[in-house]
Amino acid sequence: MIPAMTDPLGRHWRQPSDIREAPMDDKHVLLTRRQIAGLPEYSSSYPSGTYDGKCWMRANDGVRYLCWYQPHPTPGKIGIGHRVILEI
Repeated sequence: MIPAMTDPLGRHWRQPSDIREAPMDDKHVLLTRRQIAGLPEYSSSYPSGTYDGKCWMRANDGVRYLCWYQPHPTPGKIGIGHRVILEI
C-alpha cells in the first residue's frame, strides 16, 4: 500500500527501512516500537518535500497514525494515505 520512495530527495529522509512491509489492513497498521521511534512526527503540520512513499507519524486526540504521500489521480497533486498505528 505504501509506494516505494524513488524520488532522489528520499535519500535525505529518515524513516524505517522496513516500513513498507508492516502488516496493514484498510484501517490499521502493526508497527514495532522501533518502527514508531524511527518515524518523524508531524502532528500539527505536514512534511515538506512531497513525494511518493515518504512516511511520518501524526497524533490526534491520543490516536497515532502512520501517514504517507501517495499518487493522486489529479496531475500536480499528491495524496496522503493513513492508518491507525497499533503497537506490537
